Amino acid sequence: MRFVVGLFCVLWLALVVRAQDSSATCRICQTHGSVVCGKHGRELAREQSPTVVHCSVAVECKVCAGALANDCKQCANPTVEQSLAQRQKLGKEWLAKRRQTIDALTAREPFHHLATPHFDLAFTLKPATVGKDKLDTHARLHLFGERLETLRATFLQVLEVPDADLPDRCTVVMNEEPKDHGILGPRLTGLGTANSVGLKLMGPEYVFSMWNDKRSLPDDEAVHRNLVHNVTHLLLSQMKPAMFLGNRSHGWIDEGVAHWFEDKLVGKCTNFCFEEVLMMPGAGFKGGQWRPAVRKLVDEGKAVTFAALSSRNTDQLTFVEHAFAFAYVDFLVTAKGGAKFRDLLRLVKSKTETRDALAKVYGNNPITIDGEFLPWVKANYALLPK
Repeated sequence: MRFVVGLFCVLWLALVVRAQDSSATCRICQTHGSVVCGKHGRELAREQSPTVVHCSVAVECKVCAGALANDCKQCANPTVEQSLAQRQKLGKEWLAKRRQTIDALTAREPFHHLATPHFDLAFTLKPATVGKDKLDTHARLHLFGERLETLRATFLQVLEVPDADLPDRCTVVMNEEPKDHGILGPRLTGLGTANSVGLKLMGPEYVFSMWNDKRSLPDDEAVHRNLVHNVTHLLLSQMKPAMFLGNRSHGWIDEGVAHWFEDKLVGKCTNFCFEEVLMMPGAGFKGGQWRPAVRKLVDEGKAVTFAALSSRNTDQLTFVEHAFAFAYVDFLVTAKGGAKFRDLLRLVKSKTETRDALAKVYGNNPITIDGEFLPWVKANYALLPK
């Protein structure tokens, strides 16, 4: 009898301890209160990336509704349950707004949508080969979300700009079909008809809409370069004090900076905001490799002077002037440092004359700067092998 009573006491004590120790109450969730949604498979890591705030594909998951996890049915954890429900609610509201803002305007198949920490991306590009991998539309959506965040982070790092100097959000719409861009581009930017591959709204809201014209954007790398070039224009305009420089005789900065980041992140310069530039003789410069071409022109005594270059608006730049705008930005950022170039940008955005800004930041002027620039090109830009 004592044995039975003793055994009962041991069992009762074990149950009490087990009840008090939450780690022993649930073998399913290991006391987390939730279990990972099994419907996302290999895509789960992509959805959990710090570059993802909301993804339309995840939000439309019929099991987790974008929370990427589900409430554990074996145990109760009110805090976790509330967190999951809130995540689902926010995702549902976000996607409904995106559908109304973007999809409803085209009345076509649903767009893929992605919210990153700083961008709202709408996307219908078809699957494509990236490197050796074939990515579907959903995977490319996330890839371009990462690329946008990388561009913004690189812009801040190179120019040593504080994050607070750029607004929180920027809208990017990447269309596979021209008719979608033809509807969305003008509606979102207010720029009339969409006759070009891309349209930009420089402020007070910042929007870039494009379509994947295979003639100028034949592969994923070309689309990436196009994105970097055009969104750099938005970042440059956004940077405090906010101002579009392209129509204030600072076309060399407007285009030079966009070319420079295009080259830095994707290795070539192939994009122009005014497509007429591509009709000019020599446009292309060996498939976007501009440094050797600039070096050759310098050696031949055909360099564009800074005094001439710095008086042009963006729409006045010739093809060769685009190349030298890139080279002057390259010289100032590489040889003098991004922080000094940032200071120059702030001055000209504050309507300081170029000559005064150069003098204050570099101790130079539009005439004497060539004396430093030309030797630097010869020392740093190699000619193409014959």
